[in-house]
Amino acid sequence: MRFGSWLLVLALSGGSLSWAGTADANGMRCDNKLVRPGDSAYDVKALCGPPDDVQARTEKRRIRHAVQRPCPSAPGQCTVIVDEEVEVQIEAWTYDFGPQRFVQYLTFEAGKLVQVKSGGYGHKQS
Repeated sequence: MRFGSWLLVLALSGGSLSWAGTADANGMRCDNKLVRPGDSAYDVKALCGPPDDVQARTEKRRIRHAVQRPCPSAPGQCTVIVDEEVEVQIEAWTYDFGPQRFVQYLTFEAGKLVQVKSGGYGHKQS
């Protein structure tokens, strides 16, 4: 086989390996299934199995929203913008698929997947 053919085989095999076991821009692959932002924690666990680690915390956030209130200077309702502090439940899940794949870090807010990040190669032995 010529050198150019070897490069093509190497490039194709490396590309297929990375596709099979890492997060893509929109989610994470578990075998032949894809989980992506918007999926529930229940669905991710059903497709990928339980995570290797879960860290839970609560964050306080300020949100702005419009409410209807009686107008102070005229009859009827006025729209007023109000700041409100809310608590958001955050869970950080870690999937370690072993030394041949990257560790995957999933962030859930209020039970919905919002972010998937890849780390270095895993440590867990299969």
